Formats: sequence, C-alpha cells, structure tokens
Amino acid sequence: MTHRPTFNILAPSNISRRGLLKAMGAAGLGGVALAGGLRPSFAQDKTLNYFTWSAWGDKQFVADAKENAGLDLKTTFYSSSDEMMAKLRGGGTRLYDMIVPVQNYVHLAAKAGLIEPMDPANLPNASLVFPEFQGTEDWSYEGKLYGVPFVWGANAIAFNRKETGDVTSMDPLFDPKYAGKIAMRDEPEDSLAVGAMRLGIEKPFQMGEAELQEVKKLLISQKPLVRSYWRDFADVRNMLASGEVVVAWTFLAVIAPLREAGIDAGWVWPKEGAVGWNEAVTPVKGTQNLALVEQYANHTLSAEFGEMMARTTRYAPASKAAVDKLEPEMVKDLGIDTSTISRLVFKQVPPDKARWNEIWNEVKAA
Repeated sequence: MTHRPTFNILAPSNISRRGLLKAMGAAGLGGVALAGGLRPSFAQDKTLNYFTWSAWGDKQFVADAKENAGLDLKTTFYSSSDEMMAKLRGGGTRLYDMIVPVQNYVHLAAKAGLIEPMDPANLPNASLVFPEFQGTEDWSYEGKLYGVPFVWGANAIAFNRKETGDVTSMDPLFDPKYAGKIAMRDEPEDSLAVGAMRLGIEKPFQMGEAELQEVKKLLISQKPLVRSYWRDFADVRNMLASGEVVVAWTFLAVIAPLREAGIDAGWVWPKEGAVGWNEAVTPVKGTQNLALVEQYANHTLSAEFGEMMARTTRYAPASKAAVDKLEPEMVKDLGIDTSTISRLVFKQVPPDKARWNEIWNEVKAA
C-alpha cells in the first residue's frame, strides 16, 4: 500500500500554493526541496507488512512493536517454511516487508531473489547475541547478511505428565500403550528426522535412499498409533489441552498455555536428539521500508524484547542480555544452555527435498 501524504508547507499567507511551487522551481528546488530540503509536517508511515509464524504476530508482539519501536505491524501468517516460500514466489514480495525464516531456508530464499540483505551497522544489538549465533554461515549468502537470530530452540516432545509420567526418550511416540493419543508434525523435515534419530542415523538431513527406506518403514509401523499429523500449531495445542493427545512432537510454545490451563505439561529433548532451529527477521526483496525492517530486526535483538518473548512464548532468546534478565529457574526450565547446542540436529534442507516429500507422502498414504 502506498501512503500519499498531504504536504503542509509553511508559507506567507499572501502566496498561493501554485505560486510557491513556481517560486521554488525558479530557485532550482522543485520536487527535491519537497522531498528533502523542506521537511513536510507529516509523520512517516511506519507500517510494516509482516509475514511470519503465528507466535511472532501475537497481539503482545504487535503491541510491543508499537510501544517500544514505534512501528505498526500488519501480520499475515504461514504454517510452514514451504508455504512461506511458495507464497513469496507467488507474488508475496509485492505484499510483505519482512519474514521470519528458519535458518535452513535463508540460502534458498536469497538464491531465489526473495529476500534482501541488511547492513550489519544497522544492527548494533547483534553484539548482545550469544557468540554461537553471531556471524553464522546460515544467515549469510555471497558475503551479505540476511539476519541475526533473535530466538533459538528445538522441536521436541511435549507430554501430559499425568498420563505418561516423566519422559526422557522417544519411546512414548512409538508405544502402543498410547495408541490414538500420539501426534506427529505433518512436515517431512521434522518427522523424517524423528525417524532417523530414533534409528540412530548420525546425519538425518543427509540420508541416502537406503536410510530413507528404513525411516519410512519405521514411520509406517508407527502410523496406526498416531491420532493426528498436525499442521496448525493451534490444533496440536488444543488436542493436548483436551486430552485427545497425551504425547506429541511439537514446539515449545505449546507448554505455557497448557500449564495455564492447569495441565502438568512436560517438555523434553529426548536422548536420541531434537531438531534444532533459529530464526531472525529478514527483509523481503524489494521492500520500500528496508530501514524500518532493520529497525525492527535490531529491536528483536534487544534485552527487553528477548525477555518479553521468553516470558510470553517460553522460547529461548538468542540475546545473552535477555537471558540475564530471567530467573535461574526459568532459564533452566527453558533449556537455555548453549553448551547443549551440540545435542541438537539443526535443520537443513535435504539434498533431494522432492524425494523427502515423496517418502513422507508414502508414509501418510500407507
């Protein structure tokens, strides 16, 4: 949307607007003076069209952007990285100013011409981020920076402790005792990686055909136990809240609302491993508001934003300064320990993504 401001230039009362413009033209000022030399008395439109995961467009984040960054966020949501890519390719670059990609999609999006690089000098709060998330290859492409993570964590297991007891491994996801009360994510990169880690495959995102077939066999054997392959985060949250599901492979953000509802919800990175990720604000290619996107990206790296985010969503801030604002008990509960990063298998785009999609569809169709 293009904002067309109304100019209110202070001029002597005895001169018309037409006369003023004529005089400016004679002086060699013209439109340049309007744009720069003479400041019009209108406020800059600070609206950003934000294409993101539902968590980052929640009303508290919209309010925070308004109050603490002076920005109006107009949010639209996607439920998977593939959906994000498809909609950007389908014309979304003309609709949105910024996105929040997972690290494994940054190179793909940059190569496809869907995102814009940022000037590191405009992200001073990057100095507050844990060293593990500064200057990583995932967020740079051809020497240009496309983001600095504000959040990190893992997709892992949520469980209803009353029904399952404490959980330390992936066993409950494959236990007939919980038949019809298990949920898995309807995404190849997550669910095939779960199968790979369950089988002890060291590099889940580099599997060859033989390993993919073993994973497919395992997940087909699991299928009769699965209540739902979920796509929408709200669906898995509601199933856990109602008791329809007692153990699920999901996001950490599900835990806070479950506990608020009185459910003794547990969260664990199982001993077999968990799928690691980190995310950052990234400008969409062609945005006319790059400076504002950089302003918001820098805001998300602040200690204040990171603290608010952690308390709101229970995700781990990438900002060490934000972590320092949290109680030790909360830091432990959120698993915010960079020494444990080595336990995570960070998401990658598989070399043959189309084949992964085929395998996953075969699992669901079995």
